[in-house]
Amino acid sequence: MQTFSATEFTACNKDGLFTQSQLETLAWMAEGKENFAIGILRGHGEPGAKKLTSQVMHKLECNNRCLAIARAFSRGYLKAKTAAEKAADAAKNNAAKAIAGVLIVISGITAGTGTGDSFLRTASSRSQGVYRVRWEEVLPANHGSAA
Repeated sequence: MQTFSATEFTACNKDGLFTQSQLETLAWMAEGKENFAIGILRGHGEPGAKKLTSQVMHKLECNNRCLAIARAFSRGYLKAKTAAEKAADAAKNNAAKAIAGVLIVISGITAGTGTGDSFLRTASSRSQGVYRVRWEEVLPANHGSAA
């Protein structure tokens, strides 16, 4: 059985009614996400998310999101996560954030040009409400000067 777990809800494809992308869209709809946000979360634009939400509502024989979510719950396609499931997800997210942080630090250290700490060389200065990067400090000396 296909499933997709969002933050608060899990969508289950118990009888093969939905495709995987429709199942994911159903879970995000239950979270209260709008088409724009669903498009970003799924890695495509708002028109694609709008089409998927329309397909989900059509399969549930609904004309609005609220009714679609209610029918999905009543038919067993959606269920709320338990506190234990939420805690397990939080632990996974914290571990992923720690790993990402370590990778960012390592990439910053290895990206240095040999003239000092690369983190310090990418500092920005604020000028008239606009952040401007000092490219002459970012680029290595053999790449010429920036105008």
